[in-house]
Amino acid sequence: MRGPGYNLVTDLLVAAGHTREQASAAVARIEWDVLDWAQGTVDSTGLHCPDGTSDNYVDGWYDGSVAAKARLAEHAERARVEARRGGIAVPPGPTPPDPAPVVPAPANPGQVLGTARELFAGLVGEQPHDDETTDAVFDVIQWLFDGPDYTATLTGFVRDRERDLRAMYRDYGHGTSHDRDPDGWPGPRYVLVRQPENLALAELLTRRPLALAQAWNGTLPDVLLDDMATAWPHRS
Repeated sequence: MRGPGYNLVTDLLVAAGHTREQASAAVARIEWDVLDWAQGTVDSTGLHCPDGTSDNYVDGWYDGSVAAKARLAEHAERARVEARRGGIAVPPGPTPPDPAPVVPAPANPGQVLGTARELFAGLVGEQPHDDETTDAVFDVIQWLFDGPDYTATLTGFVRDRERDLRAMYRDYGHGTSHDRDPDGWPGPRYVLVRQPENLALAELLTRRPLALAQAWNGTLPDVLLDDMATAWPHRS
């Protein structure tokens, strides 16, 4: 650590009666502690870089995190040596991190979408829908799918709540007055009820409503999710 902050701390320590060498060693010990904590935190998170559109994207994130971790270790070792030279004891090396938690593999959005389309067709038959809207919604909600078994979760949900889903389609789906109403945003209201992604939205509204609202906020028009929540009141 160098710069105004370093100079301020060392000057204060010198003013308190320490030699400049002792002050420098004390700052180095503080630096080592901070870097040791940062390195341990990085090691213990167990988090993975977000998936991108190619293997190169993911590899780039991974390589970058490895390089950052190596740089942290390098600076921590340098601070440790400097502090020990100044007569301040430090541990021999970084504190071993806690075992990393097991993070399940993410769900495959394409598989979830394929399952949603099949289930939706099974409930309402072959109905037209807007693929661009589907893609936009999945871009927002795919991060809320719990692990690789989410397709099974979605299938089980549809089987358990089939009667409620059919009631929603009867009241808000294709061919209803909402489907023909031209006064909503930007045309008919309750648009998502007539889209296959509504099955995943209904499942998330039932089980993870706050997480869904947070993910949605500021990314897609609120009225779309508000209409979906109104059409799906069966959240108990």
